[in-house]
Amino acid sequence: MRNLFDPRPKSSRSELFDRVDELEILDKSIGKPLIVVLGIRRIGKTSLVKSFLEPYNGVYVDLRGVVTHVDLYERLSEGLSSGLNKLRRVIEGIRGIKIMGFGVEIKWRGTDSISLLGFLEELNRRGQFIVVLDEVQDTRPPVSAELRRVLAYTYDHLSNITVILSGSEVRLLSDFMGINNPESSLYGRYFVEVDVRRFTRDESLDFLRLGFKQEGVEPPVDVLEDAVEFFDGIPGWLVQFGRSYIDGGVRDIGAIKEQAISMALSELLRLSQRERMVLRAIAEGAKTWGGQVRRFVEERLGVSIPKSSLTRIINKLESLSIIKDYEFLDGIYREAAKRL
Repeated sequence: MRNLFDPRPKSSRSELFDRVDELEILDKSIGKPLIVVLGIRRIGKTSLVKSFLEPYNGVYVDLRGVVTHVDLYERLSEGLSSGLNKLRRVIEGIRGIKIMGFGVEIKWRGTDSISLLGFLEELNRRGQFIVVLDEVQDTRPPVSAELRRVLAYTYDHLSNITVILSGSEVRLLSDFMGINNPESSLYGRYFVEVDVRRFTRDESLDFLRLGFKQEGVEPPVDVLEDAVEFFDGIPGWLVQFGRSYIDGGVRDIGAIKEQAISMALSELLRLSQRERMVLRAIAEGAKTWGGQVRRFVEERLGVSIPKSSLTRIINKLESLSIIKDYEFLDGIYREAAKRL
């Protein structure tokens, strides 16, 4: 069993801390066409879906950064290869799929090739199968459009295939699925929703205590309580704290907090100047679009901002799971935004 403070996503239920409720919903939903797993950054979505797959025939596909069809089939190949010990008998003999040692090669163009839809149709004939598409909202046309068409067909015609989409709430539901867009091929489709929640205060303490126990380390109680308060039940930050305390030679809680804020700040600095100023305004307490946020940004930049431009910025920041309803979803990003 890997340590709780291992920064890599967990892939076994025995390695997963808690998440009993989420796993129960997923287990009960096998056989339904579409499941959507939602959560903010670092909340543990990937660990949940990868661990969930353990007892089932299924493939996990990481779609972060996928732009072209080459990328798509490379990621599908990687997913099949990583689960080959369990999937070998399921995928053997499928046209266009070649098993080479411990890897899987997919021929998706030319003679004897197979498309993603064709592959799913073959799997459907062979029994129950789960396809996890993680961070699918990161894909772009034409790949995103094809994925929507494939998912709609799978939903309607492939009764043995369960698809799990995992990602941030706004971008996944609105940007990719288009649940409010009648022209989207996934519009109006019923799906099971699984919200990956924060740990409670007690769960966070238990998580840290167990992780440190596995490492043979026992931090002072006040340090643990301070970390629980600051990192606010977000597993990724709790893991970062544990690893920094153990491996980084840093036992000062203040220094570890600064490391986390610096990590968040480095992400925010990739945003545009106007986007950063909007975040700074909200971090400073601005709560309304026109009366406070807009005035703050215009005063700092010395330029008038059209209402439409500011609306687009707010929508983008919400789609990135940084804010929602003028509140930061993660307090560490709020602290980082104050330094923009």
